[in-house]
Amino acid sequence: MSLENASKYPIVNLPVRGLRPSEEINIDHARTLAKTIADKGQWTHPILVETQHWIIMDGHHRYFCATELGLSSVPCVLLSYDDPNLHVTYWSDHASVAVDQIIQAGLSGDLMRFKTTRHTLEVPLPRCSVSLDDLR
Repeated sequence: MSLENASKYPIVNLPVRGLRPSEEINIDHARTLAKTIADKGQWTHPILVETQHWIIMDGHHRYFCATELGLSSVPCVLLSYDDPNLHVTYWSDHASVAVDQIIQAGLSGDLMRFKTTRHTLEVPLPRCSVSLDDLR
């Protein structure tokens, strides 16, 4: 297992069952991505997760892949919505998003539409290279 952590954001393995999606996904894209990950046999991009409730900020398609591939844990970066490097906007108009809406969607299971929110960091996220066997 290789966790390349050149940033201040450590990668942690979190249980897949504990993660909470907040948006719908494009199922065709997610299935294609799952096949790509399975073919490589490696997990290379951590999922960005809100630290308090484990709501997925970025990586909903990868979360689907983790469930499809039967993984019990997945590399994640925990991040607070208060982080000054984080910007949360709508995909459609780049206006700021009320974080409470995202939290409510994740807690209730009443998911927001596909590509509603965009979470971007001013710094690059760390990469990883973790065998899928180590995540099962």
